[in-house]
Order: sequence, then C-alpha cells, then structure tokens
Amino acid sequence: MVNACLDRLRRAKAHPTAPLEDVYPVADRTAQVETAIAVQRALMRLPVEQRAAVVAVDMQGYSIADTARMLGVAEGTVKSRCARARARLARLLGYLNTGVNIRR
Repeated sequence: MVNACLDRLRRAKAHPTAPLEDVYPVADRTAQVETAIAVQRALMRLPVEQRAAVVAVDMQGYSIADTARMLGVAEGTVKSRCARARARLARLLGYLNTGVNIRR
C-alpha cells in the first residue's frame, strides 16, 4: 500500500503545472531550484513510511484521514509519522533559514 501511494504521488509530480503569471527573475528561480533540490534530498533521507505520510499531508494536501486510508494505518500513526518527519526535516533543512548547514 505504501508503494501504491508513493507511485500515485510520483505520477502527480511528473506532470506539474505552473500558472503563466508566476514568472520570477533568474536569481529567484535559481534560489527556488536550489531549495527544491535541498528539500528533495532531505525527503529522501526520511524513512519511507515517514516520507509517504508527510508528502501526502503537507505537500499533496491530503487530510490525515485520507492519508491513513491510503497507507492502511491508523490516523494516529499518520500524525506521529508526520511529526517525526517534520522534526527531522527541520534539523536537515534548518540551514536554509540561518545559512549554516546542519547535518545529522
């Protein structure tokens, strides 16, 4: 079930759309790309269960209940996985706010 959820999320990501009015200067776009790469790398360092939960809830906008059904786990499990994932992402990506890279 986890793999099915991840496959669904990957398919949705494969066809991103962007409004035409979202035109950024090159410097802003470069910073966005660098941040996106850092976030992607940090996500890949999470355990698959935590990654699936936090991507579904925080990035794809699914509710806790919907995510629990997709992953076949209890809602409390989704909440705890998201909390652990967010804490780890905060440690891994904290340098984006301070300019200092913290690796753990």
